Amino acid sequence: MKLVKEILRLAIPSIATFSSMTVTGLLILMIIGKLGAAAIAVVGITNVLMYNLWALFSGNQGAINYLVAQNYGSRNMKLGNQRMQIALILAVLQALLLFLASFIVPQVILEVMGSNGSIIELGAPYVQVRMYAMMFTVFNIIFYAYMRATGDTRTPMNISLINSALVVFLTYALAYGKFGFPNLGLQGAGWSMVAAEGITFLLNILVYFRFLNEKYFTRSWIPIERNQVKLLLFESSKLGITELSNSMGMLIFTACITRLGTVAIAANEIALNILSFGFMPANGFGAASTVGIGQEIGKGRPKEAKRFGLVTVYLGLGFMLLVSICLFIFALPIAKLYTAESAVYLTSVSLIHLASFILLFSGSGIIFAGGLRGAGDTTFLSRTSLLLNWIFFIPCTVLLTQVYDLGQTGAWTAFCSLIILQFITNAWRYKTYKWTSAKSKATPAAQSTSIHA
Repeated sequence: MKLVKEILRLAIPSIATFSSMTVTGLLILMIIGKLGAAAIAVVGITNVLMYNLWALFSGNQGAINYLVAQNYGSRNMKLGNQRMQIALILAVLQALLLFLASFIVPQVILEVMGSNGSIIELGAPYVQVRMYAMMFTVFNIIFYAYMRATGDTRTPMNISLINSALVVFLTYALAYGKFGFPNLGLQGAGWSMVAAEGITFLLNILVYFRFLNEKYFTRSWIPIERNQVKLLLFESSKLGITELSNSMGMLIFTACITRLGTVAIAANEIALNILSFGFMPANGFGAASTVGIGQEIGKGRPKEAKRFGLVTVYLGLGFMLLVSICLFIFALPIAKLYTAESAVYLTSVSLIHLASFILLFSGSGIIFAGGLRGAGDTTFLSRTSLLLNWIFFIPCTVLLTQVYDLGQTGAWTAFCSLIILQFITNAWRYKTYKWTSAKSKATPAAQSTSIHA
């Protein structure tokens, strides 16, 4: 019972955090939906592009999440702070790269994806502004990862809720010129992201350098060791490859559907947006599994770490079953909330019904992957992600949609098959992983000069 309470203590605030992000995406799509199907399509395509950019830089936060969790478990936060310093320096470089790319990438990417002229004209400026927002996001996700690693999932939740409220309010105000704000249409939705992410960045700076300094001396500069830079770059690259492989698969998936027309794009975006509700418990429990297992590994208790992950999977499955049932029953009324165009919401319903059946596989795979990250088994995750996406999912999607002309049915058949395969491989690896040999990735020299939590 004590273990269940600890898992829920870590998972529920994380679920609330991911829920706020998902609900925000839903509300934004509903707000933008009044601008027409083209606007929905632009937001859908852009969300996939932003997911790919996030994936490209996500290894940084993924590495901090599990490495600092292990440092916290071994009561060695001095090493954790050194790793955090390296991650923040890398984030500065990432932000500069995003700024430069924002002047080149938007139109080129939309053209490569096969978007029509109206979507390119409407979407290119929107993508550019969203890339400005991403410059703040690369910092925010690292701060969240550090806080969660120390077992503090409430602070990221609170900041995320503030972020969500700002995005929804500013999107409505700027897209339609409400409350004295200018009427910027779709561009207003983009600038609302910039403002919200910028304010969130300032809040994270305040928490990390002021409030967390009292516990972990976060304002103290730790001389950076070359071996730690190499470790963080190596782990970040593996985790980045994992997420980038997944995101590239979804990019090709979306590109294939983009060629089917505006209605298909809009229906697909609505279905994926609703499907993300099913990922809320999985992502929350997956984050809890990473932190809990990382801390247990840091304490030198691998058997307890394995048990922590298994119990987390069982709890997560219970939550996801409820979500799956609700999505199946209320698919039509939920789809109608996004758009009044019957062609769009009727197409969405069949996709939502399909998605509700694969949630248990998807969620379990996500939680098992979170546990493997906590144990530091990042090499396996990166390799399987590469293989499943590039050898199976991407070729299968192209084959079924472009060669056999199966449209949405073909694309979603490939997608569902990928999810089931990911579940099988992650569950098998978790079961056969050598837990007794799992150790914290901390150097002996660093351990001798620790700051205790």
